[in-house]
Formats: sequence, C-alpha cells, structure tokens
Amino acid sequence: MPHDIDTSPRGPWGWIGVWVREEKFWRDIGTRVLAGVVTAAIVYAGALLLGYLHTPEIGAGLLLGLGIFACGGLVAGSVTLVRSARARIRAGGAGGTRVVLAVVLLFAAIAIATGVATDVLR
Repeated sequence: MPHDIDTSPRGPWGWIGVWVREEKFWRDIGTRVLAGVVTAAIVYAGALLLGYLHTPEIGAGLLLGLGIFACGGLVAGSVTLVRSARARIRAGGAGGTRVVLAVVLLFAAIAIATGVATDVLR
C-alpha cells in the first residue's frame, strides 16, 4: 500500500506559499485593486466637482507624470542603444553612431527632468 505523503502546509508561511500559487488568490487581488481604483476615482471626481481640489494640482500632477514617463523612456532607449552598440562592436562592426544617439537621449532626459523640476517647484 503506497504511503500518502503529507503535503499540507505547516505554519503561516506555508499557507502564504499555497495562496501565492493559486490563480483564485491573484484574481481576488486584481478584483480588489480594481474596486479600489474605481472607488478612488469616484471620490477624486467628487472632490474635484465639489471644489475641494483645483485644476492646477491636476496640471502639475500630469506634468510630473508625463515628465517621469518621458525621462524613463529616454533613459531606457539610451540603455538599449548602448547595449546594441556593444553587441555591434563585439561583432566587429561600428557602434559609434548608437553611442552618440544614446548620449543625446540622455541629455534630452536631463533637459526634460530639469524643465519638469523647475516647473513643479515654482
């Protein structure tokens, strides 16, 4: 007769391990996060319509968010260009143009970050 191995989790860390592996756990988390976001959006829209919040906060928030997104995209693009330049140089090709373009992208990211910082801090 085969022995049944006890695979039930032991202690609180064992239960957490079981929960993390279940699809239902992640579906429940996704549902609750979505409900929280919808609730926050409704409360935010109500506060905006009732006059508790003003539009300059929205503009500054959007500017900050777009600036962070733009800087992140430019930095990621420059990192990608440097990696591809390294691969080309290792393969015996020229990668100087990509390095120059990566430096230009980094300078653009710095310029955007400086502009956003001065706009937000003013």
